[in-house]
Amino acid sequence: MTLKVGILGGANIAKKVSRGLITIPDVVTVVAVGSRSLDKAEAFIRETGLPDAKPVEGYDAVLDVPGLQAVYIPLPTKLHVEWVRKAAAKGLHIVLEKPIAVSQEDLDAMLAAVREAGVVLYDGTMWMHHPRTPRMEAAVAELGGAWDVTSAFTFKGTEDFFKSNVRIKTDADPLGALGDMGWYSVRGILWAFGFEAPEAVQAHAGARFTEQGVPTHVGATLLFSGGRRGRFESGFDVVYTSNLEVTGQTGAVFLRDFVIPREEHEAAFTVSRAPCLVELDTRVGGELETVAVRTELTQEALLWKSFAADVAGAEGGKGAAHWARIAALTQTVLFAILESVTNDNKLVKVTFKED
Repeated sequence: MTLKVGILGGANIAKKVSRGLITIPDVVTVVAVGSRSLDKAEAFIRETGLPDAKPVEGYDAVLDVPGLQAVYIPLPTKLHVEWVRKAAAKGLHIVLEKPIAVSQEDLDAMLAAVREAGVVLYDGTMWMHHPRTPRMEAAVAELGGAWDVTSAFTFKGTEDFFKSNVRIKTDADPLGALGDMGWYSVRGILWAFGFEAPEAVQAHAGARFTEQGVPTHVGATLLFSGGRRGRFESGFDVVYTSNLEVTGQTGAVFLRDFVIPREEHEAAFTVSRAPCLVELDTRVGGELETVAVRTELTQEALLWKSFAADVAGAEGGKGAAHWARIAALTQTVLFAILESVTNDNKLVKVTFKED
């Protein structure tokens, strides 16, 4: 039985996701797309080629479609709390684009809503569902576990981007580059440390903002117990980078396409084992191995396949509680970084409330 899903809005990311959903018709069927106007919903369906989707006017109309089981919410972050609460109140499971909240108050309200309704909440971090990710996890464990992590996710926005893009508007996505790009790097650092909450965070010098106060470049260091740490840079002002490097006790794992693989159906990472200087420190020794991982489905489709399994209560996955927890943890860390960057880069303790 396929999961019946409705889409709220026609954001570009929803078009990308729809492209993946079409490849798993036995798992997910998009039955409705809602936009602020019926014309926009119809145009979205024509462009994406969703075979069974009905266009409707308004987001409420999507929630009222008979037989609907879940919704995808790619709306601006400031709208998330309203539509998560409405969807949860109707018993609908939710895939929510990142960042998931603009304030701790909104985050708490959404988590309470999905908990009380007993519905599944996923965030849209697609690389988590690529088969490369568990392979990297195994490689890090082989190297003695993570000790130090470095990440960067950036792109250079155009003049038009800085004039009109939703990701730099205070009334839409006020976390800017920190929420959009920084989310992925923070998630990568948390992943490397087994989703342990950091003890504290500290923003790096040199953050940049729009005149309205939206971050366009933010870097920070996350401090974990025992002296372990992770650091990242996120920005709309630097040429495209998508890097993740996890240093363990006896080597490192690294890749240069961690958010979006260079190829849809094959992704690779490199393992450096026992690196050292040799021959009077004139060259680097040790072993380098490139590990390629094939996948028939894209990471977008794989996220939805995992989500559908959790909705059905199928065994073998990490479970709905895991995905809700790491979404909340990632967002909580982002809020702590924002507090640091707006208060002279002070050290901020991280307080994460476990359910």
